[in-house]
This record gives sequence, C-alpha cells and structure tokens, in this order.
Amino acid sequence: MMRKLRNYLLGVAVAAIVPITGLGTHVATIALEIRDALVQAAHAAPEQDRTDFLAFGTRIRSEPGTAASVRGIGNPGDTATIHRRVVGESIVCGDGRTLSEWVDLTNERSQISGFVSGCFI
Repeated sequence: MMRKLRNYLLGVAVAAIVPITGLGTHVATIALEIRDALVQAAHAAPEQDRTDFLAFGTRIRSEPGTAASVRGIGNPGDTATIHRRVVGESIVCGDGRTLSEWVDLTNERSQISGFVSGCFI
C-alpha cells in the first residue's frame, strides 16, 4: 500500500513539475532579456537633464542644506546640468511649498558644482 501511494505521489509530482518547468523556462528567458536590456541601458551614455536657475543669486552649496558653505551662485540664463536629486534640509519655497529635495548640479557658465534647493530650479 505504501509503495503504491509513494508511486502515485511521485507521478503527481512529476505531472505537476512538467508544466511548471515549461513556464519556469519561459519566465527565466524573459528575466534574462530584461536583465540584458537593463545592462545595456546602464552602459549607454546617460542623458543628463539640463535646467535653469529660477532666481538671481541662487546659492550653490557644498551639501544639501542651508548651513553648508556656498561654492558659488547661479542666475536665470545660466544653464545647469543635473547629476542627481537627493533629500536634504526642508526649505519653505517662496510659493509656500515645503521641499526637502535638493539638486546636485553643475552651473555650466561658471563650472561650479554643488547642491541647490529644488525651490530654485
């Protein structure tokens, strides 16, 4: 009796695995294609966002906060290249919004790099 039950369960297990194996192979193929696409995208030359300063005398700081040293300034008309966005000190913008987003950028005119509150970009 035990041998029959074991053989039956083994047959059920094999029957259950066969369709899953086909699906598993398909899923694995898709996962590898996604991985390859992500690797290609990572190695491609990244497009950098460009922006402009919204206010005259916008301080470009060494860290994402108002206590950080000022490296330089940006003005409307100065193109800036954005490298990344980070969370830093919360700032109340002129329009009443509170933002903690700071932008790590380079002022293309002066070549000064640093952080600017999202309020001013």
